[in-house]
Amino acid sequence: MPRSDTPARAEGHAYSAVKPPTETMTPAGRITVVAALAAGVVYLVWRWGFTLDGSALWLGAPLAAAETYALIMLALLAVSCWALSDRPQPAPLPGRRVAILIATYNEDEDILRPTVVGATRVRQDPAPEVWVCDDGDRDWVRRMCDELGVRYLTRPAPRLHAKAGNINNALQNVDAEFVVTLDADHVPRPELLERMLGYFADERVAVVQAPQVFYNRGFQHGPGESNPLHHDQSVFFDAVCRGKDRHNAAFWCGCPSLLRRSALEEVGGVATTTVVEDFHTTIGMHARGWRTVYHPEIMAVGLAPEEIGAFVVQRGRWARGCLQVLARDTPLWRRGLSLRQRIEHTTSCVHFLEGAQRLLLFLVPPIVLATGLVPVAAGPLMYAMIFAPQLILTPLASRALTRGRYRMVETERYSIVRMEAYVRALAAFIPGRDAPFKVTPKGARDDRALVNRALILPIALAALTGAAVAYQGVVQLLDLPGRLSPGALIITTAWAVVNIVMIASVVLWARTVRHRRRSHRFPVRLGAAYGAGDSAPSLAAQVTNLSRHGARIVVREPLAVNERLSLVLLLMSGPVQVRGAVAARWPGPTSDTWTVGVEFDAVPADAADAIVEWCFQHPFGPDFALSPEEAREHAAAALAAAGQMRGALAESAAAAEETPSPADPATADPERD
Repeated sequence: MPRSDTPARAEGHAYSAVKPPTETMTPAGRITVVAALAAGVVYLVWRWGFTLDGSALWLGAPLAAAETYALIMLALLAVSCWALSDRPQPAPLPGRRVAILIATYNEDEDILRPTVVGATRVRQDPAPEVWVCDDGDRDWVRRMCDELGVRYLTRPAPRLHAKAGNINNALQNVDAEFVVTLDADHVPRPELLERMLGYFADERVAVVQAPQVFYNRGFQHGPGESNPLHHDQSVFFDAVCRGKDRHNAAFWCGCPSLLRRSALEEVGGVATTTVVEDFHTTIGMHARGWRTVYHPEIMAVGLAPEEIGAFVVQRGRWARGCLQVLARDTPLWRRGLSLRQRIEHTTSCVHFLEGAQRLLLFLVPPIVLATGLVPVAAGPLMYAMIFAPQLILTPLASRALTRGRYRMVETERYSIVRMEAYVRALAAFIPGRDAPFKVTPKGARDDRALVNRALILPIALAALTGAAVAYQGVVQLLDLPGRLSPGALIITTAWAVVNIVMIASVVLWARTVRHRRRSHRFPVRLGAAYGAGDSAPSLAAQVTNLSRHGARIVVREPLAVNERLSLVLLLMSGPVQVRGAVAARWPGPTSDTWTVGVEFDAVPADAADAIVEWCFQHPFGPDFALSPEEAREHAAAALAAAGQMRGALAESAAAAEETPSPADPATADPERD
C-alpha cells in the first residue's frame, strides 16, 4: 500500500498498514551520491597531504580524522541504501502456535494495559498465547492478567540481565513455535501475525522485524513536525533497515518482532553480555546461517520518550551496547558472517562513535579563537574552493540515499542532544566498566533536574564558544599574540556562531517539551452526547481529544468549571457512558461554541478498555480518523444511543417498581409465617 504524508484509510481501520514504496533513486540522486563521495575523497587527500602544519598538528590531525569519519559514514550509508528491498507480501501461515511475550518492569497501568488488550486482539488460528513477563513482580499486574484472561509470569530475584534475562526466562516456560516480542508500551495491530508470520514458510528465517512508530508527539518528533510518521528514527526504519534487509543484515530491534523459537535456542537464547541484546542476538543468528526479514508495514504503535532526559537515557543505552559489541564481538571479524553482514553490523556499531566526532567539531572553534592556532595550513580561498563542494553535496547525497527522510537541521539538532550520551558510551572500551541496564522512562513526567542535566554539555560548549569569540575580538582590537588572519577569523567565527545558534535552538526547544498528563490524550474527532448536572445526555458535542481519564469536548453552552457532566461516547464496541467534571473552559473554534476539558470519574475497566481500543484504532489524530461529516453523523448516533440508553434505564426502573419486593410483608409467602 503506498505511503504518503497522510496515510490512506483502510477498510476496518482508521489508518492503513502503511508501507513505504520501493523508491528507486533517480539518476540525479545517484550522480549526487557519487559526486559527494568523489568530492570528499579529493578534500581528504588534500587535507591529509597538504594542510597539516607541524605547530598545530595536535589540533589539525584530530580534525582531519573527524572529517574522515564523516566521509566513511556517508560511504557506509551508500552501501546500505543504494537500493532498498521490496519483498512481496507472503501468504498467511495458519495453524502455527505463537506466544506473545510482553516484557515489563516498572510501567504503570496506563501504559501496560493497552498493550495487553491489544495483544488479545491479535488474530491467528489457533489464537496466540499472551504472556505478561513482569520483572517488577507486581500484584496489580497479576490481577490485571487474571481479569483479561492472559498469562502472568515473573521470575525470582535477583532477576539478572534485565530484559534479556526476562525473555530467556519466558522461553523456558513457553513451548510455542514462534514468539512475538513487545515492549510494554507498544500496542500491536490485530493483523500483525497475518502479515508477518508468512515469511516463516522459509525454514531458515529466524526473525521478522517491523518498524517502530509512535503515537505520541514526544521528543522524537521535531518542533513543528506535522507528520506523526516522521520522527528521528525515520531514516533508520524507512531507509536503512530496508537497505540492510537487501543484504540479509536486518536485525531484531526488540519490538514489534516475530522470532522462531528454535533459532533462539540454537544461539543459546537471548544474548546477555551487552545491553543491546536484540542486535547482539541477531549477529549470532546470522553467524549460524539464519536469515532475517524486515517487514516495512506498521504493525504496532508505541510511546516515544516524552522529553530530552528520557531520550538521552535511551540513546545512551543503545550507544553503550553497540560499542560493547564492537569491543567484545567485533562484527567485522566474526566468523560465519558474510562480507555484507560484517560491513552492515559494523556500521551499526561505529555510528555511535559520532559523539566523539561531534564534540571535537564543537571544541575546535573556541580552541582556534583562544589560541590563534589554525588547524588547516592553507589560504582561506583555497580552503573554501576545496571544502565547499563536499559541504554542499554531502547533505544532498544523504537526502537522496534516505529517499528524503534525512533533514540536515533536524539531524544536527539531535546530534547535539545525544552527543554527551555517546561520549559517555565510549567507556564500553574500558575493561570492567560495565554499566547497568537503564530502562527508558516513559509516560507523563516533568523531571526538570533530568532535563537540565541533559543540557549541561551543550550549554557549556555554547558558553565556551561565546567567550572565545569575545576574547578573539579583544585580541583583534589590541593586536595581541594569537591574532587570527582576516580569512581565518571570518571562517572560524562563522563556524562558532552557527554552533551557538544550533545549541540555543536545542535548549529552547528541549525545555518546552513537557508532558504532565498521566495518560496520553489522543487527538480525535468523535461525536458524543452530554448532559449537565443530573440531566441525561441529550445535547450534541464533539470530542477533540480523549483518553481513559478525560476528554476535551466542544459544546454550544458555556459550562462552568467543576460542573458535573454525563457523556455518551459512540465507540466501535457501542455506546459508552462516563461521568466527570469540567476541569477547564475556554472559547471554542467558532463564536457560538465553547471548549471544555473534562476529567472523568473512575471508569469501569470494560469501558476504559473500549475507549483505549478505539483510540488505538485512530492513533495519529483527527486527520487520520473521522471527517467532520462523519463526526456529525457520530454525534447524531451518540444522541440516539443516549436516548436508547435512557429508554432502557426507564424500562428497567419501571420493571423494578412492578416486581414485588421479597421484604414486603404484603407479598410474603404465607407458608413462611
